[in-house]
Amino acid sequence: MKTFLKNNFLFIVPYLLFLSLGCVLIILNTKAEKHLEFNAFHSNVFDYFFYYFTFLGDGLVAVLVTIILLTVKYRYALLVGVSNTISALITQFLKHGVFDNMVRPKKFFEGVHDLYFVPGVDNYLYNSFPSGHSTCAFSLYLSLSLILKNKMMKFVFFLIALLVGYSRVYLSQHFFEDVYVGSIIGVSVTLVVYYLLSKMNKPWLEYSLLNSFKS
Repeated sequence: MKTFLKNNFLFIVPYLLFLSLGCVLIILNTKAEKHLEFNAFHSNVFDYFFYYFTFLGDGLVAVLVTIILLTVKYRYALLVGVSNTISALITQFLKHGVFDNMVRPKKFFEGVHDLYFVPGVDNYLYNSFPSGHSTCAFSLYLSLSLILKNKMMKFVFFLIALLVGYSRVYLSQHFFEDVYVGSIIGVSVTLVVYYLLSKMNKPWLEYSLLNSFKS
């Protein structure tokens, strides 16, 4: 455990800090108050940036990364593919099954408060909790941080995941709580899958599609 924390300090510790500060934020403010505060902060530059940046949390990105990793090492591809699939299934079950009555900001504030919406964004109305993009982002970029040994890149991956989560609030597609819980699902599932894969000593896990073609 100590070795794991030491090697992944620059993702795990910032994430734990995010969880702690996020928990305080959730306790001290209602989700409506928080969203209105976030919504008040916007600019043309950030509109443009987050309009595109949010796609880094799209499931198609995780699929593409998984396919690429198949040419590097099956173990890496499984980590990304399995963790994203399981976390996505959990999130979609909660979103469409357990919390299907949770509306998104546009519907929540309808007739109550005029939100600022980023031009060109198609804002959804229902199935707000939890955030699928946030789940995918934290699962995908934690997986990549576990794969790469470069410590600074681990922090970069954390920032990417965090900014994807923030983009969902900035674009008024989700409340902060949706992002917060989505991140927990993504990180928790990924750590479990990583642990289980680390216990598997199958030789084929160290091969790739390129190795297979060569043989």
